[in-house]
Amino acid sequence: MKRKVITFVLFVGVCCLLFWLFERRLSLDQLIAHESWLRQQVDEHLWRSILLGFAIYVLASLVPGTAGKSIVYGWIFGLSAGLVMVTLALTIAATISFCFSRYVLCDAIHRRLGHYIAHIDRALERGGTSYLFAMRLIHVPYTLTNYAMGATTIRVRSFVLATLFGLLPGTFVFVYAGSHLPTLETLAERGVLGVVSPQLLLAGTLLAILPIGVRFLTKRFGLRPTLRL
Repeated sequence: MKRKVITFVLFVGVCCLLFWLFERRLSLDQLIAHESWLRQQVDEHLWRSILLGFAIYVLASLVPGTAGKSIVYGWIFGLSAGLVMVTLALTIAATISFCFSRYVLCDAIHRRLGHYIAHIDRALERGGTSYLFAMRLIHVPYTLTNYAMGATTIRVRSFVLATLFGLLPGTFVFVYAGSHLPTLETLAERGVLGVVSPQLLLAGTLLAILPIGVRFLTKRFGLRPTLRL
């Protein structure tokens, strides 16, 4: 979760510092032109863009360490389309990793991490699907959770549902934040202070309080996992 907040801050910072970062290779006008072309392609070929973007997101989610994509997708596709794309893509990618772990890597995982997998199984027996739901809410590392759960006895259907709904609150916040970031053209015309809006301030506030709020709720309702992976 903290990495995603940092990613958001860095993303905004990069937008503000594009003059300095790319002055030797790309002018701001060229960057604005590239962004305008991308947005035009999305507008003119919406469903093709959504399908392509969806496939890219699924593939990228299979690779560890690619946080922050949801902010970019909110920036490009907007809140509604971005939220649906990101949520479904994350769930599908998680299910792919889960099944790969269960049907291909299960024996190897048990040999190396059998002690931890046994702990997770016992936690699942006590808390049921809510244990995984809590792990998704507090953003225990995504890829690690997928592979660890594949080596447990949890049912595929339960894994999919807990992942889908557990990731939804955090995904909404990040996509919402991205959807209210300004275009490069707007940033160039108005400057950094000129693009500050109530929606952007709300997005930043939500990003700041999300980790605290999620941890409070999981403790309040007894959903917090007993095992830290």
